[in-house]
Amino acid sequence: MTDPVATDYHIDPRIARELMGVVLLPCDIRQEILRKYRVSHGDDALLDLFAQFIGMANSVVENNREMAELLLITEGGLSPDEAAKANLPTLFGALGGILLTEGVDQAKTCGGCAFRLGTCANQSPSTTCDADWCSHPGEQDFMCHEDLDDQGNPIPVVQNPRE
Repeated sequence: MTDPVATDYHIDPRIARELMGVVLLPCDIRQEILRKYRVSHGDDALLDLFAQFIGMANSVVENNREMAELLLITEGGLSPDEAAKANLPTLFGALGGILLTEGVDQAKTCGGCAFRLGTCANQSPSTTCDADWCSHPGEQDFMCHEDLDDQGNPIPVVQNPRE
């Protein structure tokens, strides 16, 4: 029988205390702290920490999804089935978003574009898959949800950001 409260991560509370400060720091300082961690604890410990951290990050993403769905139901009046369709960012989607932005001039993208690194759309698996599909020659145009026509409908991207 599986433990109903089991998680896909376990981080020692002492390490968690140290990481609480690290997650708030800029990348270069995080890297330096992780280098020191590797020197004092070894490569295997750093590898395990990274694997555990991914498990914790996935848990945070899933908990955010659960809370968003709950808010959509209780405050937004959506049915549970409709709320479950919310297009939310995931780690998998964010990694796909990195691939999607390869070779894209960020100046050609709007603030919420799937082709702009780090946006919600750029980290959503379904949106990044759609954007990737639409960016291939001969496929349907990718629609911009920031630029709308007179009826409030999304318009096709004037120029493919990958061109």
